[in-house]
Amino acid sequence: MLGAQLTRLFDWLDKRSSFAVHAFAFLVGVLLSRTFAPANFFPLLFVAIPLMIALIDRSKNSVQAFAHGWWVGFGLFAVGLSWIGHSFTQQQAVPVILAPVAILALSAILSLYVGIVFVVCRMLWCRGWLRVLLFAAVWTLFEVARGMWFTGFPWHLVGAAWAEWLPMAQSTYYISVYGLSFLTVFAAGMFVLLLDTGRWQATILPPVLAVLVLAATATAGYARLDGNQTHYHLGVSMRLVQANVKQREKWLSYLIEDHFDKHMTLSRAADPDGKAKGVRLLIWPETAVQTESFDRDGSIHRWRMSKLLDYGSFAITGAPRYQRTEDGYNYYNSLFALNSSADLYARYDKVHLVPFGEYLPYENLLKKLGLAQLTGGSAWTAGRTRQTIALPGTPGFSPLVCYEAVFPGQVIDTRDRPEWILNITNDAWFGFTEGPYQHLALARLRAIEEGLPLVRAASTGVSAVIDGYGRTLSSMPVGREGILDSPLPQAIDTPPITTGARILLVTLLCALIALARVIYCWRRDRAA
Repeated sequence: MLGAQLTRLFDWLDKRSSFAVHAFAFLVGVLLSRTFAPANFFPLLFVAIPLMIALIDRSKNSVQAFAHGWWVGFGLFAVGLSWIGHSFTQQQAVPVILAPVAILALSAILSLYVGIVFVVCRMLWCRGWLRVLLFAAVWTLFEVARGMWFTGFPWHLVGAAWAEWLPMAQSTYYISVYGLSFLTVFAAGMFVLLLDTGRWQATILPPVLAVLVLAATATAGYARLDGNQTHYHLGVSMRLVQANVKQREKWLSYLIEDHFDKHMTLSRAADPDGKAKGVRLLIWPETAVQTESFDRDGSIHRWRMSKLLDYGSFAITGAPRYQRTEDGYNYYNSLFALNSSADLYARYDKVHLVPFGEYLPYENLLKKLGLAQLTGGSAWTAGRTRQTIALPGTPGFSPLVCYEAVFPGQVIDTRDRPEWILNITNDAWFGFTEGPYQHLALARLRAIEEGLPLVRAASTGVSAVIDGYGRTLSSMPVGREGILDSPLPQAIDTPPITTGARILLVTLLCALIALARVIYCWRRDRAA
């Protein structure tokens, strides 16, 4: 019955125009976008994914399949990433009119991945549940590609739809978010079989089994959460400062000192001695200090910040820095750690910069196309490598600045495994849009994948302390100023293999599935 109704719907759309079918595909992408934070409506996975497979079923050729896939992707990204446009309203260097252009251009490019998925599947298509397996494998392969190729953009991975549903998200500790994507697409895709005609063993049984697999995964996740409590490091107390500085005011020269004073006042928490009493780690967010001389000898801001600290305590803050070169200067988005004597104990330069926001990728080519102004003239230099920072008397941590927390398998130095992850960020660019919540959700998955607690200091929220199971222990919402005091959670057991190795295994599995289908089709065509 469902299959007949959907067939009638597609026939009706075909009779209207190709635009009607494309609009339907766009709507499917929009539905998929609502499964991610902050909507988190995961039941739509069981609607959107079967409809994507049905669209491939209806594709008469590769060109039509690509069009269907591209429009699905465009609906997913244009709606799911619309919050990026808000950043254009928060500065004056780039015209606001470019906001829709940037969103549409980015969405159009990312949609190419989905279009190619549909084409590959159409070329290798088969019947029954095997087509669902093929679709899940090819979809996951191109998610991995999107997360790594051309600087990488691992946003809206299907597995990330479970980021706020912790029982399901626990599986990323074993199979990574890409493995969870494969499992989700395969299980949800089975519901397309309800549209097929045939015996119940072929149309009803597979979706039932898929539900049982997901239920078993969630049950195992519940057991993992219920059987493991959060443990803390004794004597390692933290204070996260969220000053709620608006982005439009952040870099105004006559307000920079006011912003610094605001961080200082919040850090003291009304202490009569003007110190952050009883705090081992005082943590400020990304570029909380807005002067480029923080690491220079005689820095007044560094000296003032050190006066907040008791002996044996440390302050960690984000600040820009510069380095003279033969051609001029390199500018870095950095994190610094200092002690009560204003000595710099550690420095980390952001490695994974935001394309078009912090630098212009493929600069020589894109400047000729007039895209240089999208960076607003702020060209940062990337740091060299991921690192673990160990401060005296404090467990070693992996520093991440902003966007770096979204990359699976790229958040720690596996040769020198840390005991926690620190993510300092400035999400003021995105206000009260979906952006800060999606960013937090992806950071949560990194904590679960690595089995490490994640401490997140955000300039305008969401600041949070998350344990290695992804549980939020304390947080401060968007748009509020204040401090977050918390002990440091302990790491859980080291995963059996690194996240990078898990991603590789998932990729190989999906590649083998696709390759098996390629070989079958090749032999079939030769026999014909």
